[in-house]
Amino acid sequence: MSPHLVRSTIASHNLEPDAYRAIINGLIVTSEACTHRFQQDLAIQEADYKKKLDDHNETIEFMEARLIGYIDTFSHPPEGYIENGHLTTFTIPCSNGLSNPAKWVKKLDNGRVAGYSAEDSPHNLPHVCKIYASPKYTADPAEPLSHWIHETLQGPAPGYAALLDAVKATDDWGLEADIMRFRVLDKHVIAYKAQLDCTHGELKSTIIVQDQCQGRLECMRLSKRILHLAGEPSHMPTNRCT
Repeated sequence: MSPHLVRSTIASHNLEPDAYRAIINGLIVTSEACTHRFQQDLAIQEADYKKKLDDHNETIEFMEARLIGYIDTFSHPPEGYIENGHLTTFTIPCSNGLSNPAKWVKKLDNGRVAGYSAEDSPHNLPHVCKIYASPKYTADPAEPLSHWIHETLQGPAPGYAALLDAVKATDDWGLEADIMRFRVLDKHVIAYKAQLDCTHGELKSTIIVQDQCQGRLECMRLSKRILHLAGEPSHMPTNRCT
């Protein structure tokens, strides 16, 4: 029973006390129902507000973490990297044909190096390039490699491993890269020479077979058999399509 209906009923009727009690009880029930509904709606709104507030707080925390990570971009070396003290000429392209010195570097296992500049951030990929020994040229001519060094570079694995460990101990990344590169290139040279030897052998065999074929043609007196065609190349039969 709504308050408007109660007001209208009391104003237009002379009611008995029991009727008034019924009306009052109806108002109480209506009030309690409205209060319960209001409390339910309020609880739903509070839960929804709390969820939205929690979501906003999570977003803020995430963005703060990203911002801190960006502000502190590589103030400490990335995992596996060290501050560049080995490759002073190692630069990283940025834009407009310019480049920045590498601040953080990581030696790879294949004669390459990965690096970041001071301007890079965690979302950047590292710049990877080959590295080489950096000799200091002087007026004195370079000494040729000793025979034992050649033998070690091209020889069995244990000797080569010992040589490589000795070079690693010098902490010269470029020299170490060229030692490994020489070993790999030597294997390529051996493979290419084997291919050439095989090709030369096939060429020699082909020439011998061709000479044998020519000998059989000569023994068959081919020149006399087709003597009537001599001097008339334009009349020679052909298999070409016209």
